[in-house]
Amino acid sequence: MKINRNEPWVTVFSGAAFETEVIKGLLEANNIRCIIEDHTSMLVSHYSGVGGDMRILVSPSDAEEALHLIEHKD
Repeated sequence: MKINRNEPWVTVFSGAAFETEVIKGLLEANNIRCIIEDHTSMLVSHYSGVGGDMRILVSPSDAEEALHLIEHKD
């Protein structure tokens, strides 16, 4: 996905790599475009297997729906 750096993004989730991938899949299945931002060292993340501080960002117009889906995912 090509990202427009001038477009504002809103953080809707932060967590470990496996959680972040699940949430990303949920959002994309509901037609919400999102990106993952990884703030960990790739070397540490690769060997630890748990990841670290990863965030999911969405456009402001999708933030409310994204938060609702995340809160009610179970």
